[in-house]
Amino acid sequence: MALVVPNVGEEVMLELILAPNLTLKLYTNNITPGETDTDLTYNEASGSGYLAKALVFGDWTITPGAPSEAVAPQQIFTFSGALGAVYGYFVIRASDGVLLWAERLTTAPFTVANSGDQIKITPRFSLD
Repeated sequence: MALVVPNVGEEVMLELILAPNLTLKLYTNNITPGETDTDLTYNEASGSGYLAKALVFGDWTITPGAPSEAVAPQQIFTFSGALGAVYGYFVIRASDGVLLWAERLTTAPFTVANSGDQIKITPRFSLD
């Protein structure tokens, strides 16, 4: 018999996953996220005004359904100069650095070449 998590359970699980303080970071190595990754798998962007973004639990909107989905406000990274290629983002638990999920940008690589260049990411997480 297959395990079934009802929509109300998915909503609670999303709350539990997203309740700790989380940090959204950009990565610059040319990889596709995999199941055996850790936070050390990703080379975090650095320089040119880059700063990781804190994801606050109270900012997430959780919608139960099939699938149940959580969406955070769009995060905008604005650069002060050339940074090079950015391939995606990863999210860690701020308290201990544990990798929770990662995603390669659909347009990877995005090359940050100029002051004012931006990368916009809308964090989403779903369970079904």
